[in-house]
Amino acid sequence: MKMKRSKIDVINATVESYLKRRRYQDVDVCRKSDRFKCISSTEMALNDISETGTSNLNSFVFSSITNDVAAADQAYQKMKMWISSLNNEDIKLELRGLLYPIFCHLYLEMLHAGNPQAAIQFLKAHQSEFPSDSERDFLEELSSVFSIQDIELRPLVNAFRTRKYKVDISDEAHIALQKYLAKQGHIIIMQIINIHITIIKKIEDPVEEGDDEKISRTDIGINGHVEQPAGTGTDREMRELQEAIRLLRNNPLKPLRIFKVNNSTENGSCARMTSNMDRVAVGFGSNEIRLWGIGDTVLMRPKFRPTAIPLATDIASTSRPPEEDNEMEESGAIILRGHTDIIHDLRFINKSEILLSVSSDNDMRAWRMSDYTCASIYSGHNYPIWCMDTSLFDLHIATGSHDRTAKLWSLDRKFPLRVFAGHFMDVNSIKFHPNARYLATGSADKSVRLWNKDDGKLLRSYIGPQSTVYALAFSPDGKYLAAAGDDHTIMIWDLATDALLNELKGHQATVMNLDWSHDGQCIASGSMDGIVKLWSAKTYINNGSSGMENPICDPDTLPVQEYSTNCSAILSLQFNRKTNSPVCIVSG
Repeated sequence: MKMKRSKIDVINATVESYLKRRRYQDVDVCRKSDRFKCISSTEMALNDISETGTSNLNSFVFSSITNDVAAADQAYQKMKMWISSLNNEDIKLELRGLLYPIFCHLYLEMLHAGNPQAAIQFLKAHQSEFPSDSERDFLEELSSVFSIQDIELRPLVNAFRTRKYKVDISDEAHIALQKYLAKQGHIIIMQIINIHITIIKKIEDPVEEGDDEKISRTDIGINGHVEQPAGTGTDREMRELQEAIRLLRNNPLKPLRIFKVNNSTENGSCARMTSNMDRVAVGFGSNEIRLWGIGDTVLMRPKFRPTAIPLATDIASTSRPPEEDNEMEESGAIILRGHTDIIHDLRFINKSEILLSVSSDNDMRAWRMSDYTCASIYSGHNYPIWCMDTSLFDLHIATGSHDRTAKLWSLDRKFPLRVFAGHFMDVNSIKFHPNARYLATGSADKSVRLWNKDDGKLLRSYIGPQSTVYALAFSPDGKYLAAAGDDHTIMIWDLATDALLNELKGHQATVMNLDWSHDGQCIASGSMDGIVKLWSAKTYINNGSSGMENPICDPDTLPVQEYSTNCSAILSLQFNRKTNSPVCIVSG
């Protein structure tokens, strides 16, 4: 029996849904009750480092603002002057070993920022400071690199860029460096040290007779520079690696990998990463989609090449030159333009050959990743499209909209194959069953519905949620369905019996993101206050199916892993297929 909602309730729910899709939230949401009003200078420095992501090894910061070349040059000269002013000659000599890799990577960063002329001037101004033969030879090779594409053509430079440079320093030098970076360190210098340099504390080993030859011998690094041998060695590095592997294997907790979209003129609205984690796409409220390469991946604009997937090609959208549809930023991001309103959801399909996007302009678009052009436009909804999902093997696409319907698509046809009508408010979330025969929808009408994909018939309706539903997730074996939303609770149903197994409570804000690990062991959830939680699915399902009258588990008595992303919005939360660990894309 359905209860009729009043007109004001419908209006309030619609406005609330719209604002949350735009990532608006109360100011008080981000306030932490345990945050002090006064903090020390050391805490301020540490907070600044953590917020920019430079202190976290699994955090990557993407910026849509070009690096300041003049500031980078000044930061390098300032650090060089500080090292020269030190009184302790031993510490001074050790820290000078950092200048060479920092100098080389600064040159490459300037090229990456699209400033070849400034980079060349920087290289010529300081390359005479490194007189050794190995340094001179590598700098000569570096001077022939004038763009990011040139790096791929120079194996020596490419190896230097992709492998960490090792520098051995003593405890005293390490402490001095930490104090300098905390007080006067520039973000560019700290990023280079964090990403491209491995600092190893020097270990003084006793010298035995007959070891003169071992002490005098050095190994030439792949980066073209003679690395310092003190405190290093294959045996020690192998032991450290084995210990790290052992700790990871014995640790039941899963690491969370965070990618942060920072310094953009407008906050991101959605994001998606490729399955092999080489590219990330972010949709913005400015109607644009930006693509970044991850790790060693460099995005270039190749010549047009048709995709192997048959598309309902929109001639009007492909008749224009690619340069008019999209462009490349100086920071290395590809911009896709075509939508006329905010982007709400993204999906990579068919081994990342196609990117799908849905928007408030009522359309779904397919973008070729071969030349970054819009291949087709799919129109069928009458109002903004909030969500989308792809079926097994990417055979079908499902979309949910403000027009209260969900629709089924095939990429080779421009019109929807099937319409799922029955919700009486927005369809905010949509998810294919693992066997691709069923489809689940979550709505602002506080219900979750299960549909037959082939004939469009309604199979089940779950009225358990007490508020708008924003996220859905099926277990990998297809036995369970999880839903979450405004009531801060994750509900789990058994699809075979229609029984509500459990309600997972612990979030303090609206849950907008939900995913189930590929091994079925964990559920990841993300809320609007930037908190990510990992729940033991096996524990909660077993507890819920034990025949208790009230199947609600106390979150304090069961293992829950929690992360604070310190961000304003979680754009995406999904488990990586290879590592089976959660990957989170956030907006600063």
